[in-house]
Amino acid sequence: MKLSLRSLFIGTLPAIGVLLVSMLASAPAHAVLTCSATMTDVNFGPVNPLSSQTDGSATLSYSCSKNDGGTDSAMVCFHIGEPFGRQWNPRLMLSGSNTLQFQLYQDPGRTTLIWGSYGFGSATPASVQFTLSGSSGASSRTSGTIPLYGRVIGGQTGAIPGSYADVYQQVDTAISINAVMGSTPPSTCPSTYQGSYFPFTVSATVTKQCVVNAVSDVDLGTVPASAANVANNGNISITCSNTTPYYVGLRPSNNSTVGAGLMSAPPGNTDKVPYQLYQNAGMTTLWGNTATASSAGNGVAGSGTGVAKSHTVYVRAPSADYQPDSYSDTVTVVVNY
Repeated sequence: MKLSLRSLFIGTLPAIGVLLVSMLASAPAHAVLTCSATMTDVNFGPVNPLSSQTDGSATLSYSCSKNDGGTDSAMVCFHIGEPFGRQWNPRLMLSGSNTLQFQLYQDPGRTTLIWGSYGFGSATPASVQFTLSGSSGASSRTSGTIPLYGRVIGGQTGAIPGSYADVYQQVDTAISINAVMGSTPPSTCPSTYQGSYFPFTVSATVTKQCVVNAVSDVDLGTVPASAANVANNGNISITCSNTTPYYVGLRPSNNSTVGAGLMSAPPGNTDKVPYQLYQNAGMTTLWGNTATASSAGNGVAGSGTGVAKSHTVYVRAPSADYQPDSYSDTVTVVVNY
């Protein structure tokens, strides 16, 4: 416009046109406001898929400046998209083709999906508002930090153990700036982005886990002294992380490695009633405690699915020909994985 007015003045405009052009040329312009930011990585560390959620955090550090005099105010927004246009609620870390759900928040209660971009529906970007004043020819600057709170969502019992990551590159983060003259910051950010980025990585390691959920006692009942081969069975409930091989051993209180235990009576009765632990209903395969993290030995093998699995243990006492009394023993369930 300045060039156009000046060229018209040369040929046709009166002298007042010169004053108008001169006034426009000297009017103050908007400040040139620039911002930069960096984000620390979000490392959730080890994640137990059989437990509740796992929390982590990071910090965004920003710096904004302007290079002219006067007073200017701004609202600056920091946007986090999702690599390759993947889903954002929940977000996904990858380990090959396996996924682990997580989300990013700005509040420590992890209730508000503030970190986001304009393409993410109800998730709005994190933002700051400020006012900068500077003298002519000098720059003014402000800086600060914004906390980011992350959470690996609980209840992912089917998550497969491994190393997971979500890598946010330059195209996945952005900064937008709405700067105005005066001391009142605007309340919105534009939908166009400044050419500044803050790449970072979200990572977690899903660990192998097993837990014994429940064990039912084996009651051989009340039997006469003449009884032989008294038998019954009970159940062991075990949950292991998805695809995790596990091997279950049974250890009587006498530490027998072949599952040959002894039931004891209360003090005053020194008799011991032998019994044997078995893997099968036909009671032909002993269930002992030579299993390791890589071999079943004389134990029972299984593979985790993230949900409870039941294993039946069979018990037989060859003879009841002992002093009448109540006999019992404690068997320890050992899960190797």
